[in-house]
Amino acid sequence: MRRIRLWGTLAGMLVLVLAIVLTVDLAPPVEYVPDPATAAVEDTLPDPPSAYGIPLDGFVVERAKVHSGSTFGDLLAAHGVPYPLVDSLVRLADGVFDVRRMRAGHPIAFIFTDDAHRQLRYFVYEADAVEHVVFTTTLPLGVHVHRRPIITTERSVEVAVTGALYNDLARAGVDPLLSLQLAEVFAWTVDFYRIQKGDRFTVVFLEQRVDGAPYGPPRILAARYHGGDQAREAFLFAPEGGKEAYFDGEGNSLRKAFLKAPLKYSRISSGFSMRRFHPVQKRFKAHLGTDYAAPYGTPILAVGDGVVEKAGYTAGNGNYVKLRHNGTYSTQYLHMRKILVRTGQRVQQGQTIGEVGSTGLATGPHVCFRFWKNGKQVDHRREEFPSAEPVAAAHRDAFQRERDRLLLALDQAGGREVRPVVF
Repeated sequence: MRRIRLWGTLAGMLVLVLAIVLTVDLAPPVEYVPDPATAAVEDTLPDPPSAYGIPLDGFVVERAKVHSGSTFGDLLAAHGVPYPLVDSLVRLADGVFDVRRMRAGHPIAFIFTDDAHRQLRYFVYEADAVEHVVFTTTLPLGVHVHRRPIITTERSVEVAVTGALYNDLARAGVDPLLSLQLAEVFAWTVDFYRIQKGDRFTVVFLEQRVDGAPYGPPRILAARYHGGDQAREAFLFAPEGGKEAYFDGEGNSLRKAFLKAPLKYSRISSGFSMRRFHPVQKRFKAHLGTDYAAPYGTPILAVGDGVVEKAGYTAGNGNYVKLRHNGTYSTQYLHMRKILVRTGQRVQQGQTIGEVGSTGLATGPHVCFRFWKNGKQVDHRREEFPSAEPVAAAHRDAFQRERDRLLLALDQAGGREVRPVVF
């Protein structure tokens, strides 16, 4: 009996242990840790290809150029577009694009369906690097202009003159046309015929690109010239609602009363002198002007606003023009091949008044430029002329803010770019 009770007790204890094992969590306590956030999977699939704003999935593109004599109708008809639809497209294009303006050499594109039918769906004419006229050649017909974005970037560069400034800028990796713009910006303050090796130009400019290719000429915002002990600066500024112009650091206009020279591209072959050996007359005499040698036909420019006082011919001067600028100043241009103005005509600064030649007593193509001040011939290269209007007092604060920004960019010149702006 005792043995039965013992076995019963042991069995009860075993059941109790099994119940504890099966129902009680005997593992050490573990703190709750939230599941890690699922990382966003970056979409690595490339955008479907497109051109002219048209998704090209399911299409093929054939590019060509307009040939001389080609017409809009012939180009489309050759790819299966019936003339009634061509006529409808021409009518739809009214006010958008005149198909008669298509020019030989311009790029065009034919966009076909990529299937057995190979149907022409779109025809594109590239008017220029930015604007493309897109014709939908299947129903419903359509015509619209697609524009590629123009990326405008502000850049700065500094170059030392080693020879031709044009080549120095090209070697620096910027548009060499900046050299021509610099000549215009500093036309009234820097004599480009006296630029020496080692002189330095620093430029801050805007550069435009379309699809990575240059688009249009650069635009100078600020420039600095160092030559010997001479330093000149220029800052582009446009008062609100006013015309933009270049000013020095004090807000004085860089536009002087006269250009430094009557030619853009030339060299000085003979300067102002009281005693010069005349190459034709073979004797010493005064040369009261400056000779600028240049190729035949080079445009001769009026150095300032004025009225044509004389335009004619003499044995010594050849074809010549004399301008009266005001009661103080007059200028004369000799040995022209062709005169392009008439007596009494009013001309503006920079206007072409003739072409370089060698008429009269001349041994080669050049223009003898003469300058009168109060009725006396003087060396214009030694004269100081008054500036045009400075920045108005009402706009001084705005000018100084822009000047300070551009000064910093000039000081940090070396190719630094700022954030591009998309127009």
